[in-house]
Amino acid sequence: MPFKEDSSYATSGKYCACIEFHLSEHERRGFHTSQLIEYTLEPNPDAGDDKNEPPQKLALAFSTADVVVLGWRLSHLADKLQENDLAAVRVLPKRFAELDRHMPFVASIIIAPIPKE
Repeated sequence: MPFKEDSSYATSGKYCACIEFHLSEHERRGFHTSQLIEYTLEPNPDAGDDKNEPPQKLALAFSTADVVVLGWRLSHLADKLQENDLAAVRVLPKRFAELDRHMPFVASIIIAPIPKE
């Protein structure tokens, strides 16, 4: 899924079978959308009053892992999830944070696998 140069996310324009998380240039992890149990968009509790910390937290619960995305203006990503149009998410360098104040900016992606019992 191609990203625009300054974008933290990519859409497909059609039904997305998988959501990929690009952790680095050489590391990607994907989850089938049917594994998505729920997602929550909320204030980042670790940000407090620190303007340098990402103010929002988008938590996604998949059947095999929990994914936490921290950033700014993440409601757009939540909208794309709800529309089943979110294809990929990636972290961008901080210099892109204020390039477009209407677009989401992802500061970090944390994937925690669910332990097998």
